[in-house]
Amino acid sequence: LYALALHYNSLNMVIVGRYLNGFGSARAINRRYIADSFSRRERTAASAAFVTAGALGMALGPAIAALLGHLSYNGNDLWTAHTAPGWIMSVSWIVFFVCTALFFEDPEQRKKITPKESVDTVQSNNDEEMATLHNEKSALLPPEMSNGIKETKTKDPPLWKNIPVMSCLWIYFVLKLVLECLLSSSAILTSMYFNWDMTSSGSFLAILGLLMFPANLVVAKMSREYDERELIVATLYLILAGLVGIMYYRGEDYTAIQYIFFAICVFLGTNSLEGPNMSLLSKTVPTKWAKGTFNSGLLATEAGTFGRVVGDGFISCVSFIGFDDYLLNGIFIPILILVLVTVVVVHKIYFYLEPKDDDDDDDDDD
Repeated sequence: LYALALHYNSLNMVIVGRYLNGFGSARAINRRYIADSFSRRERTAASAAFVTAGALGMALGPAIAALLGHLSYNGNDLWTAHTAPGWIMSVSWIVFFVCTALFFEDPEQRKKITPKESVDTVQSNNDEEMATLHNEKSALLPPEMSNGIKETKTKDPPLWKNIPVMSCLWIYFVLKLVLECLLSSSAILTSMYFNWDMTSSGSFLAILGLLMFPANLVVAKMSREYDERELIVATLYLILAGLVGIMYYRGEDYTAIQYIFFAICVFLGTNSLEGPNMSLLSKTVPTKWAKGTFNSGLLATEAGTFGRVVGDGFISCVSFIGFDDYLLNGIFIPILILVLVTVVVVHKIYFYLEPKDDDDDDDDDD
């Protein structure tokens, strides 16, 4: 639909095509897969690999667009610089769909633990004899006493009162907002300040995406030595430093070197933040929110999507107000304040950002 829209001169086809393209996103399913299939110690590295794969797509997209801009076209409106990306992606998705249908296999489901086994585990993790004795005694209790024991089981607080979960969702919102503002404004800002054309801007975004490979390798390695909350704080400070440096200060010439260097800091910080944040969310989310349709992966995806929507809307508002001479500061000063508030909040709740102890993957630490 997107590729055929120009031929039929239909804006509705463009909108519907983009709408259907959004339905093709499987980020929520991918996050759920990582939480279900990787052990506690492996989740941060797996999340970093997931972000790296996304960064590869972000790098290839602008690179292919820049390449298509140099091709010659014969005047046919079915194949132009504007419709070619649609055709290329449609073929890519067809190949991906066929490969997934033929070769992808769901992982083995973890063994479900019955309530009786759960009680045994809580009472004694290392002493099987004590657990067996507890089961025998429980079987001799009257039904009314057994019901009373079940009712004393602690319940998870409402999700909106769960500090680590809500903090992770807020961080998702902030990092996607910052990233969207950086990427969406790049073409406008580089053209305004440095007279870059579309090819130069696309090449810059492609290079940004490629930088995520070494960055996430570092995150994956550091995840084995540092907690998620430590990595979250470190990446937040990297984003904060990048936003401070990317500003335009009066009395100084704004150079491309300044923009490129600090844009790299912001880009690497936001993408590196997603891995440990995703891992922490999977370890702190209540059990009932770790499964089903409205699971933690879906919540994280919706928080990130909302951040991107707000980011695009914010850029439109700043442009509409008319900060032509100070567009860069008009975009990034409010974002700097938002990130600064987030850093302060994270420090206030730092000791709450700790994974639950009752994880079923602790045996992997042996």
